[in-house]
Amino acid sequence: MSEDLVTNRPLDRRETLALMAGARVGRVVVSEGALPAVHLVTFAFDGESVVFRAPADSTLARALVDAVVAFQADYIDPTTLAGWTGTITGHASRVRGPAAVAPVARPEHPLSDAEPGENQAWFSITSEFVTGLLVRHTTGSGSPSGQATATDPPPAASGA
Repeated sequence: MSEDLVTNRPLDRRETLALMAGARVGRVVVSEGALPAVHLVTFAFDGESVVFRAPADSTLARALVDAVVAFQADYIDPTTLAGWTGTITGHASRVRGPAAVAPVARPEHPLSDAEPGENQAWFSITSEFVTGLLVRHTTGSGSPSGQATATDPPPAASGA
């Protein structure tokens, strides 16, 4: 009988932020009516803070006001099941003024894809707590000490 094992290696803050910066889509986790809610967003990093947009009149925008929230991005290869996951916990705040987001709102970045005239607001999440895991999937023969074939982890992100 074959057994699938998932092994995790903790990533340090620098490794986690570098991998997360290479992702295009992430999830913002907020509290809406005392219940957790998850929202998909495109994002960029401004230093170690996550910056993204949301419709100004949305439930997400209302939930972000002076709140402690989580942000997660990850990548898991669908074939090898190897990858990484990173989570940031911090304070959310609204970013005001175009100069504040100019460094991350580049034409080649997905943050610049909003339709003209949309009622968009910019938000930032500080990275007060950062956790990350490198995920490796192995197939063993019934126990962790059996013959196992490990997949190679994804290449580390450069820079950052």
